[in-house]
Amino acid sequence: MSPFPPRRPGAPSTLTGPMMVLGAVASVVVIVGALMALGVVDLSRFGSSAPSTAGLIAVPTPAATIPAYARVRRDHLWDRANGRLAMLYLPPQTVTREMLVDISDVIGRVLEQAKEPGYVFTESDFLPRGTREGIVAGIPAGKRAIRISADRVDGLFGLHAGDRFDILATMPIAASGGGRTFNFAGPYSQEVALQAQLSNWDKQATVRVIVQSAVIVEPMTTRGVPIYQSSLTEGGTARTRPVQETVIAVSPDEVALLTEAMAVEARLTTIPRSGRPDDPAGSITPDLRPFSPFATPGGGGPGSVDSRRSDDEEDTFRVVETIMGQKRSLTAVPRP
Repeated sequence: MSPFPPRRPGAPSTLTGPMMVLGAVASVVVIVGALMALGVVDLSRFGSSAPSTAGLIAVPTPAATIPAYARVRRDHLWDRANGRLAMLYLPPQTVTREMLVDISDVIGRVLEQAKEPGYVFTESDFLPRGTREGIVAGIPAGKRAIRISADRVDGLFGLHAGDRFDILATMPIAASGGGRTFNFAGPYSQEVALQAQLSNWDKQATVRVIVQSAVIVEPMTTRGVPIYQSSLTEGGTARTRPVQETVIAVSPDEVALLTEAMAVEARLTTIPRSGRPDDPAGSITPDLRPFSPFATPGGGGPGSVDSRRSDDEEDTFRVVETIMGQKRSLTAVPRP
């Protein structure tokens, strides 16, 4: 005897319903696949939280901060988190002519200043084509760069890349014994001594403007300078000493003057220039020459017009040394 009851004639099969459902699902899958292949149906937007970029223009942007004077490479634009190029999708009406839309106009160019992510590239962000990357990119054409430490030049703190400034070198005039006396003979000896006293000649300094309109190439940075020390207990050890340095650009004829001033340990002072666009670029900071009591007979004290000598000014008096046996004397004689 069969355990299953016999199917009555005309009754529907128990497998007919499920088979019909599977057949309908398969038909739908085939139809949707065909429509997707033809591009009629796009199911990629379903189930995705990313907004649609249809009708927007893709503009390249840095994926991370790109430092100044660096050559832009593909790695600077690659968003590793999303696995694609970093792009800003903007409406067509907001894209201006200054924006660089083509990625080929960005890769390979050297930046003039650091570029933050989320900002589009413009032509003003880059240096002229053909510029080498690195510190040399920030040196203006026709100038030379020199690296100086903060303990050698005062006033470098707070200056940014591109700021212009002058450098003054001050050398005090040393007086022996706390004061300098004049032992002159002749009719003009008292006049020369009086001029020296009125001008405070013993307390002066030579102030020279050795650098005009220098430019900051790299602002103040701190780096470790390796030094070697030896002791009886530890032996030879290598250590690092922090040094604050700045890279500046000066004219070629000012390199030797600045190096000489640092070699003689003159006091160097930075004089920043105005950063406003109407500041005259050709303005000159004048020098200050020491007062000479032989230059202006009857002149005023310090601060008067004729107490500051120019390079082409000649002394009014000439000093003549008279030797009589073992006795020597100096005589001030007017120049013809």
